[in-house]
Amino acid sequence: MRMKKVLMFAIALALLATPVVWSAALDGQPAEAAPPGQDNLPANTITVTGKGTAYGAPDIVRVGLGVEASNQDILAAMEDTNARMNAVIQALESNGVAAEDIRTENYSIYQDYSYGPGPMEMGDQPAPTYRVSIGVNVTVRNPDRVGELLAAAVSAGANMVNYLQFDINDRAALESEARSLAVDDAHDRAEQLAEQLGLSVGDPVRVVEGGSEYSPLGYGGGGGMDMAASAPPISQGTLSVNMSVTITYELLPAG
Repeated sequence: MRMKKVLMFAIALALLATPVVWSAALDGQPAEAAPPGQDNLPANTITVTGKGTAYGAPDIVRVGLGVEASNQDILAAMEDTNARMNAVIQALESNGVAAEDIRTENYSIYQDYSYGPGPMEMGDQPAPTYRVSIGVNVTVRNPDRVGELLAAAVSAGANMVNYLQFDINDRAALESEARSLAVDDAHDRAEQLAEQLGLSVGDPVRVVEGGSEYSPLGYGGGGGMDMAASAPPISQGTLSVNMSVTITYELLPAG
């Protein structure tokens, strides 16, 4: 008798639990899980992306300088290149560039088999000319002196200016300004859309920063650029930092 009561109690529990299982699906359709990160969002939201741009003057310049010498004697070409680069570095340091702001970035030796002037017999191969080059990256911390330093380097023996790149050493302040502008832009966009829908914008419920976009201003000179010893005119211009932010706002009835 006692066993029969226990069995009936178990069946009753099973019947009570059955509607809970059925409630997970309606009309034979499985219940869908909320998308990742969306389970806590209010039902009515709007998502917009705002953009902001901040401008600033460059405070450093990175200059690619080089020396190239050629000779049919490879050791002579190397010695010539080394001596001229040492003179260039000394001229830069004498004009206030710190030693730690001068970094060697390439050293190459190239065999040039170009035919020289005059006729050659069939089957003859010209003697190679060895071209030796050294390139350095120079960080100039006073952009106003770029032209002066280029003239000093060329006068000392530099015969290649590979690039000239204006940059901002610390972009944190510009990024902060651009981010603030991006947030304001996102809120303005949300309000315009909400107004067209007859609603109003509530609190932000999610914010995703899209990161920054920044491109230093550069000029390429190319190898073997011949420059006069006088200071060339250099225009600094301005640089920009772009930030984007995606914000999801709650939508409320118009007040």
